[in-house]
Amino acid sequence: MTGKPSEEMKWTRFHPDTSKSIVYPEVPVLDLLKEENKNRKDYIALEYNDTEITYGQLFDSIDHLSSIIKTKIQPCSIVTIPTIPTPDLVLLFYALSDNRVISDMIDPRISLDGIKKYLMNYKKEEESHYLFTLNLLNKKMNQLLGNSSIEKIVNFSLTDHSTKTPLPIKILSNLKDSERKRKYPDNITMDEFSNIKGTLDNSKIPEFNNETPVTIIHTGGTTGDPKGVLLSHYGLNAAAWNIKHSGIDLQPKDKFLHYMPLFIAYGLTMVHMSLLMGMRVCMISPFNPKKIDNILFKHKAQHFAGVPNHIMKLKNSRLVKKEGLSFLKTPTVGGDGIDAGVHKEFSEFVLSKGAQHGICPGYSLTEANSVGTVNLGQLNKYGCAGYPLPGIKFGIFDENQNELDYNQKGEICILTPSRMLGYHNNQEETDVILQKHPDSNIWIHTGDLGEIDDDGFVHVVGRIKDMIIRHDGFKIFPKVVEEAIGLHPLVDECRVVGIRDRSYSQGELAKAHVILKKGSSKTSHILHEIKAICSDVLPEYMLPVDYSFRDSFPRTLLGKVDSIALKNEDI
Repeated sequence: MTGKPSEEMKWTRFHPDTSKSIVYPEVPVLDLLKEENKNRKDYIALEYNDTEITYGQLFDSIDHLSSIIKTKIQPCSIVTIPTIPTPDLVLLFYALSDNRVISDMIDPRISLDGIKKYLMNYKKEEESHYLFTLNLLNKKMNQLLGNSSIEKIVNFSLTDHSTKTPLPIKILSNLKDSERKRKYPDNITMDEFSNIKGTLDNSKIPEFNNETPVTIIHTGGTTGDPKGVLLSHYGLNAAAWNIKHSGIDLQPKDKFLHYMPLFIAYGLTMVHMSLLMGMRVCMISPFNPKKIDNILFKHKAQHFAGVPNHIMKLKNSRLVKKEGLSFLKTPTVGGDGIDAGVHKEFSEFVLSKGAQHGICPGYSLTEANSVGTVNLGQLNKYGCAGYPLPGIKFGIFDENQNELDYNQKGEICILTPSRMLGYHNNQEETDVILQKHPDSNIWIHTGDLGEIDDDGFVHVVGRIKDMIIRHDGFKIFPKVVEEAIGLHPLVDECRVVGIRDRSYSQGELAKAHVILKKGSSKTSHILHEIKAICSDVLPEYMLPVDYSFRDSFPRTLLGKVDSIALKNEDI
């Protein structure tokens, strides 16, 4: 009789021997960064618009900034940071962490009312009164002064630490800096903040432990108000360590092309992991996805982490077709996952151009520091989330915390040392997602439906809340229907949502929203072919009752398809 997936952990046979006895660092993130790179001070840590910053220079700058923060910001308080990635943001994150100050990483596109909600969630003793943001955002952010706990705004600039700033960005940044001096004279630059000591005496900071928080990352908020995910030093280090011991070929001096924002855990974890490995982080900010091929070839980066749409743009690149991709090791994608056909097509493409690996999709969530599974090299199943990384257990559970067998659908749960501390000042929601199981361990309940196959690979079916339940109790999994529709060669993207079944007092039916490939005509003939495919591969109760051809999907601030907006179209 076989055991359950989380007991047998079949996926461990894919891990290198070094992963069998991982010892997780129990030190602050900055201490670990310095220890791992103590013999690499001449290596390049950051590259930004042709400026190169060595590890030695990085540490000196962080230490200086840390000494200033010690005189201005109380330990255990929260600093609000709505901005995009720049070297100053990296320096600030580590300097704040060195003083046990929590970075609240915020998407600057969030509405003013949204930012106010975040600030209102701070306890009185957590308020630092500082906000760090780009000078481009002053008009919006300065409205917080007098209307929130914020008392001082410190400005980054896209031209800071930049040798060759693109001319349009340089002109805009200089105009905004002039505007700052004229309209917002009380705002100070990062240089001014860094060169003037404050009056606080924080000679002693709280003792470090594995529960010490380091940052707040906000979830996408597609189901309501976003929640602040409180991550720890220990969890961020553990996420990096799980990647380090995964067998991925990560070498000091390798280049990591970084264009993901640090206000998502995926972006922050990749920066921290890359720096711990002694790699060169090539920061691209702001990022233009249409130019990803030019950016990739300029830096000849061995690694990058993005979303499927970025990968797809490479196939039509003249540069890629001409030069090949022999320098590329791991083109990694996260986000909402990747369609099996797209996964296969683009993996074969990058491999044909000399890349070391095909597309490497993974699966996780912010609450786990965005580290969970991976497809790598020959260990690659198209359309699959991959196998768990070292140090992480996956299991499929029913609503009573009973673990299910292989190939049975249920809720995906994760046991990982990189899990969050909880939702910031929201114990009720924390108790929903972090649950103690009979094995006495605290598992993350992802809210995703999935299964684990006989090889130990994780397959994501969809969100539990997105599951469509008919009037007769039959369950429709949108992803299964979407994959069927995606078999038509002219379908580019598809989303299936539940709409009210007007023949009954309760229950929903499936509606398919379809985007066709560029140049395709929205004809009744194509619709007939799609319906025929669905009839062939799906049971009758799963068949969509309505189809909508469209040019685009509504999206959330993080670029994900907004299923709630699609459902609301039919209300």
